[in-house]
Amino acid sequence: MVEPTHYPNAPITEALIDLRITHAQDFSVDDLGKMGEAIANRYPIQEPMYFHSGQLAFQQTEDPVQVETTHEHIGFRFISQNKQQILQARRDGFTFSILAPYDRWETFRDEAHRLWELYRSAAKVENITRMAVRYINRIDVPIATTPMVRVEDFLRTYPVIPSDWPYEDLQSYFMQLQIPQVDLGGMMVINQATAPPPNPETTSILLDFDLFRTQYEEPWPADNDAAVWAFLEQLHNRKNEYFEGSITDRTRGLIR
Repeated sequence: MVEPTHYPNAPITEALIDLRITHAQDFSVDDLGKMGEAIANRYPIQEPMYFHSGQLAFQQTEDPVQVETTHEHIGFRFISQNKQQILQARRDGFTFSILAPYDRWETFRDEAHRLWELYRSAAKVENITRMAVRYINRIDVPIATTPMVRVEDFLRTYPVIPSDWPYEDLQSYFMQLQIPQVDLGGMMVINQATAPPPNPETTSILLDFDLFRTQYEEPWPADNDAAVWAFLEQLHNRKNEYFEGSITDRTRGLIR
């Protein structure tokens, strides 16, 4: 595989670090709201998050159908002023995401770590049951310079259409690969599809890497911070290997 490279025009539309947790019994979702005071200067927009569920009950009465709905407060969403950085502080976990334009891993990781420390204290985190790194890329190909876009010119994994089919033109597609990462004890899920382009002069391809590991029976202790972030570093490095191994030199020419 090609060595990972920093691309000035990286096609990343969103990057996420996600940690699922267990917490102490005396934890309250309201404790997460207090985080807002500590990060208000950089994340001034605060929104509550709810889980909505419904249930239909059929009875032999004058009103044969009854609808029961519940709205459960599960956490808060903290958003930066430019709406590029989003923190989800939920009762079941922590998700930090950054939208385009993406700078580099070190900047993203360090901010996520800073916010995680605040969340870990507020949520009274005891263990981590799932760790994930996800990168969603959109590769935009100018139609003016490439009138006939063939997926294989830009990606090394692609759907193959049999040559004896009546028509071989591909207008849209969706493909998912699930690849066990034995050495990491995790799973890499790669979603690849056509995507809505940013303008009519462009055609776009989605390349989504979701790499995670779950440990419900033997979770990571939350107080072993160095091990947690060292493993996230491994996930990021592995994602880089798959990205470099997925694209062609023609794609590199678009994002350099």
